[in-house]
Amino acid sequence: MSQHLNRESLVDPAVTSGPNHMPAAAGAAMGGNGGSAHDGVAWARERFLEAGDVPPVGLRAGIVESWRRSRLSGVDSADLDPPYVGDVDADDRLLRAARPVLDRLAETLLETWMSLVVCDAGGRVLHRRVADRSLLERLDEVRLAPGFSYAEEYVGTNGMGTALETRRVSYVSGSEHFNERLHALACAASPIWDRLTGRLTGLLNVTWWNKDADPLAPAVLPALVHNAADAIEQRLLESGAERERALFTEFLAVGRHTGRPAVTLSDDLMMANRQATDLLAPADHPIVRDRAAELLRSGESSGQVTLSHGEVATLRCRPIGTHAAVVEIDLAGVPRPMFRPRVQPADLRLAGKSVIFSKVCAELMARCRSGVRVLVEGEPGSGKLALVEAVHRACAPGASLVVIEPHQRVEEVAARLDQVPSSPSVKHTVVLRHPERFTPAVLTAITVWLDSVSGCSDRLWLVATAAGDAELPNDLLRGLPVTLTVPPLRHRIDDLRELVPALLRRFAGHRAVSCDPAAMRVLLRAPWPGNVAELEHALRHALTRRRAGQIRPEDLPESCHVTSRRVLTPWETLERDAIVRVLLETDGDKVEAADLLGLSRATIYRKINSYGISVIPRGSR
Repeated sequence: MSQHLNRESLVDPAVTSGPNHMPAAAGAAMGGNGGSAHDGVAWARERFLEAGDVPPVGLRAGIVESWRRSRLSGVDSADLDPPYVGDVDADDRLLRAARPVLDRLAETLLETWMSLVVCDAGGRVLHRRVADRSLLERLDEVRLAPGFSYAEEYVGTNGMGTALETRRVSYVSGSEHFNERLHALACAASPIWDRLTGRLTGLLNVTWWNKDADPLAPAVLPALVHNAADAIEQRLLESGAERERALFTEFLAVGRHTGRPAVTLSDDLMMANRQATDLLAPADHPIVRDRAAELLRSGESSGQVTLSHGEVATLRCRPIGTHAAVVEIDLAGVPRPMFRPRVQPADLRLAGKSVIFSKVCAELMARCRSGVRVLVEGEPGSGKLALVEAVHRACAPGASLVVIEPHQRVEEVAARLDQVPSSPSVKHTVVLRHPERFTPAVLTAITVWLDSVSGCSDRLWLVATAAGDAELPNDLLRGLPVTLTVPPLRHRIDDLRELVPALLRRFAGHRAVSCDPAAMRVLLRAPWPGNVAELEHALRHALTRRRAGQIRPEDLPESCHVTSRRVLTPWETLERDAIVRVLLETDGDKVEAADLLGLSRATIYRKINSYGISVIPRGSR
């Protein structure tokens, strides 16, 4: 938070002091109209790209360091291909705070052939304003447009990306850009901080033609962008404080008026009253958050959810603004039968003891015995097919199990269905796996076959497995009267204590391999977006590093040491894994890791926070 007490400390001295140690032959104004200055920077850049060294030509502070970072990141100096991530939220909190400030700037800057750009904290362009047609065409050519990321690791030295790396106001013009396709442009960018949380929330950038740059631009434009960013920060502070006050006031009112359990749902603030703390187990927190977020997205104010111990609760969401809510948890209005399923996961040779998983096992077993057709849904990797197979083995061990896959041709599907035995003494199982991916011809063949075996529930059990958001054909849905949901791994996280030993026994064979307590704590903290399938992959990976004995935290794949569920690009995944590996080697020492990776301390701290990396030092395990 101290960086906000004196914003002048964030301004790169180069933006006001001019070039450092500039030889007379190189000119007096880097990046301006001075031909010799431009030629000097271009020559220095070419020498750097060819030989890796920097000739004794005066360059503004920070440019050479940025070139080095760009080279280490593998940025192409000629080709430009920044990654694109769509779905820009036009009602983003940052954009709402920035619009009045942009309106004031646009009144003067857009008339001088300049563009205004707002980026998020990762360098992705959220908003762009430009009036000059030729400049607009050039910005489109270099993909400086909403949805594209201008982070330094993708584009190289540029105003936005370099400001993101240095956390300072940045000015880059002409040949100072690492990528030659940006040499016709000049830009100044300033970080925008959220003063409530101390986090970087975005960037404000001004871009213009380098040929039109005034000699005073290196001093004037960064200061102007810096002041505009300060105004946006102030508006963010006011709107954020208002939202947090409203959230806190509503949270207190729920406790006073109802006395029921309540939690807040917000990116920046998490609160729970005593009743919620007493009620919710650790596995309940992601259950409540996921369900509440689903209700908010759908515009519904209330809905039911099954907690990890089998209790059904009603969630009542009270939205506060667009990205926060108070969630009231009500057990009083829902019947609370003591659920003791007769069938436990162990009876099906499955690992786990959680009530929420046991309930699904028992219900699916009951449907198998009665022959009721079922749709089993759940997130990818949650173990839908494994559960169906386990129930089939327990219910009808001598019967056949036929699985229809999406890649099978209609002739193969018809032949497999024709082979389903018709013996009335044994109940056979047919599983339609991901029917939403079936071709129309396969769906037709299945529909015809289902009509031919109607009324055969005593000898045939039909199950379809699909993701929870899959759109299944209506004709098929009508024939599946029951839907059961396999809970994601994060909703039954305590089951890892049984899942991990069971999987290790399966994968390690006769080798004596176990998971030490520190490694188990890492596994229990991971978000597991890929569910059981991701856990299996993690343990197989660990076994390649530790063939016998106890698996330790450093044996686990790098993805286990993060808490973020954000989907990463292939490059981000490689970068995240490299940072985790070095942090494990340095026992969590961020400064030493930054030195080994060739990153600044500010950069490694930003990336650790962005990727949600959490490496526990050995002394704390």
